[in-house]
Amino acid sequence: MLTNLRKRNLTARLRQPADELWDRYLGVHTFGYHPGSGGPGEREWYMHYIPSSYRDVFAVLDRAGVGPDDVVTDLGCGLGRVVFAAGHRSAARVEGVDLVPSLIDAAKANLAGSRLKHRDIRFHARNALDHDLGMTTLLYLFHPFGPEILGEVIEKARADRRSAGARRSLRIAYVNPVAESVLNEAGWLRPVGDMPPRPELFSNALHYRTAFWESTDV
Repeated sequence: MLTNLRKRNLTARLRQPADELWDRYLGVHTFGYHPGSGGPGEREWYMHYIPSSYRDVFAVLDRAGVGPDDVVTDLGCGLGRVVFAAGHRSAARVEGVDLVPSLIDAAKANLAGSRLKHRDIRFHARNALDHDLGMTTLLYLFHPFGPEILGEVIEKARADRRSAGARRSLRIAYVNPVAESVLNEAGWLRPVGDMPPRPELFSNALHYRTAFWESTDV
């Protein structure tokens, strides 16, 4: 599958040279696309997968203050670009979760050949609602699903944290925050920042606003 993805995404790799260099440096192949399903207003609304630029991912992680004590979870991780970036930023543990088994298989193959293979990086093919978020300190979301499921994920995160006895605040970085009203109305999260999209030279990658929240339950 990785060979086919590389061939299909040659144009993107040529038009996003900085991202291609980061992939080569890390020893991974994270260019790719997977179609979404459903649509606005439907419960089962899952967004398509296209990776953000490394520059944007690193900017989000740095703004969120990722460090060696963090457990970072990316819901809707695709081929793992955010996961590998967080590993490069020396997070204690990074978890990638995606509903599409073929993407997770490819992400695991990426990890096996990566210079980050000895880091604590884990990929899971599962529904976000089946993943334990009790120890997560930074939740990374690129608008992976619609507001109904997002609300359920946020409430599950709160319940998981209570069960785990979490002693650190949860930070949330929500890229392309289409359903940010869900977080604003959660009752246990407060907005702590906003990062507008920034154009990037020599790249045709798309850029999105990112909104940040932090829990008030610790």
